[in-house]
Amino acid sequence: MLMTKNIVVYGIVVCISVLQTGCMQGNPKDVSVPAEATVVEAQPSCDPLGYYNELAQADDKPSATETNIWPVESGTDVCLKLREAIRLSMPGCKQQNDKKALVLLKDLKRTRVLSDSDVRFNNMLLQHVSQRQNLRKMSSAQEKRLIKTKMQNTVLRSQLKTLQSQLNQLKNIEVEIDKKERSVTSPIGE
Repeated sequence: MLMTKNIVVYGIVVCISVLQTGCMQGNPKDVSVPAEATVVEAQPSCDPLGYYNELAQADDKPSATETNIWPVESGTDVCLKLREAIRLSMPGCKQQNDKKALVLLKDLKRTRVLSDSDVRFNNMLLQHVSQRQNLRKMSSAQEKRLIKTKMQNTVLRSQLKTLQSQLNQLKNIEVEIDKKERSVTSPIGE
């Protein structure tokens, strides 16, 4: 639970920094803008940060069928894909599915149809979800190692108990042998 909260806080901080960076960057007059960049800028923004914040602040997370919390401008199915990826990557939701979110985010990155700010958000979310997946894999591997180590410890404890029991038996045998040797070397009647 604490890890999920940290991931959400991390995501929000990264989103804010991406937006601040985007606001601070301008297009100086002496820098030429490629024609394809101009076309990408013409694409309306999907406002992914607003959508993300709306989902994050919602008391009850949206159901699996509720994908259109924010109004979507006509002709922006890429916005729907981005919002679906955001919804699927939202921590703490029943419908969270990082694998599907990664597929959508990678597809959006590959198609290059988002506005610059949406591309930055998409890349940030893609990196965030990928890191979360990697952390889950590492955590799963560590849990498997822990289970294996616990099993080895159980076996070793069992072996230790067996060896301690055998050692106690040998001590008892030695005591008995010592008693018999004393009784043989010192006559009872003398």
